[in-house]
Amino acid sequence: MFRRLGTTGRIVAFFILFYTAATLALGATVYVIGDKALREQLDDRIDVEADYLVDVYNRRGMASLRDTLQRRDDRGVNELGYLLIGPRGQHLGGELSTTPPPMGWSEIRFRDQEDEIAAARAFTTVLPDGSRLTVAVELAPAYELRQTVVRLLLFGFGTMLVGGIAGGVLLIRAIRSRLSVMNNTAQAIIAGDMTQRVPASPTRDDEFDRLARTLNTMLERNSALIDNLRQVSSDIAHDLRTPLARLLQRMERLSSALQGDPVLHQEVERAIGEANATLSLFGALLRIAEVESGTLRRYFLPLDLSATACSIAESYMAVAEDSGRSLTCRIEDDVRVIGDRDLVSQALVNLLENAIRHTPPGTRILVTVRRERARAVLGVVDNGHGVSAELWGTLAKRFTRGDKSRSGPGFGLGLNLVEAVATVHGGAMRFRDAGPGLIVSLDMPVA
Repeated sequence: MFRRLGTTGRIVAFFILFYTAATLALGATVYVIGDKALREQLDDRIDVEADYLVDVYNRRGMASLRDTLQRRDDRGVNELGYLLIGPRGQHLGGELSTTPPPMGWSEIRFRDQEDEIAAARAFTTVLPDGSRLTVAVELAPAYELRQTVVRLLLFGFGTMLVGGIAGGVLLIRAIRSRLSVMNNTAQAIIAGDMTQRVPASPTRDDEFDRLARTLNTMLERNSALIDNLRQVSSDIAHDLRTPLARLLQRMERLSSALQGDPVLHQEVERAIGEANATLSLFGALLRIAEVESGTLRRYFLPLDLSATACSIAESYMAVAEDSGRSLTCRIEDDVRVIGDRDLVSQALVNLLENAIRHTPPGTRILVTVRRERARAVLGVVDNGHGVSAELWGTLAKRFTRGDKSRSGPGFGLGLNLVEAVATVHGGAMRFRDAGPGLIVSLDMPVA
């Protein structure tokens, strides 16, 4: 239960529980101390009255004591009750209707004026002639005072608890609201929108606003560094394409001029092939930089992922068959996303070419499209040799090759482009073991 509250909720819940326990402890302490003080006050009243009556007896005798008790009963002095029992058990005075209580302090039951049973605090002492004098005070007012104190404590505790819970809920909502804005900004940046910034109030200067401004400064710095790095990469790739293109044209003219020399002609053709590969590399780098920049997102439209995947798969079935592999589809109908058809097609083409190029003949390749909750999943599955799970985290890095010899064609940029396409569409590229083989999938939000 507490795990679902989150860190803020747990902190608030802890303080509410702490102050609730503290309030209960304080209330219990106040009640105990108050009850003790009330008892002591009652005992003091009884003590003073008993001492006075004993003094009356000692100075003026039994008759004067009985007269004093009669006068006090007639006037109802101080809510006190009296009982005077003679040495032989005869009633000598007082209107307290109860059985003779034990010596010393006790709590007794007596009948009040309405002939109802009531409780009283009593003190009984023996006079020199053997008579027993009891002085008692009714406990009903004390009980009522206790109940009033308990009600006040419960009311205060309830008010504090309700106020604490309400304040805690408001605090949690306020903190989560501010954190949600930061989290949404971070999610947008992760999805590729590097222009997003955490909103900060120009007038307030609380902890969240200071944190927002610090994060925005960091994001500005990171964005500038990333833009510079991309610009340098793009500039290098772009600037080198022109001289390479001119060099390629010259080599093609040279190749035509060397038709009569087979050896030189073959060497020039090889050089032309290397130049074309280098131009393809620069083109791939520029394409990846364009995708990662997120500028293409503004052109995204509703896209039928099922139809797109089916079309690409059908066009590669003959290629797979010619290479000794088989290619089939398992595609759910009408799975749609918001995206760029060319980018998604290029990503699927890269995955299919990897599956055909890096698996042994006889491999079965499967293209899948399915809907999982609010996500569309495009996958390519093969039953080839697979890739070790330790390498999955590095496969999408630039110039990383699954084959250690690096003897096959390609530059190690195919999966990097696939990952960039998945990211710009708000998704991710994932690897799983097909046992045997490999599953490479792209998940994207459904339209």
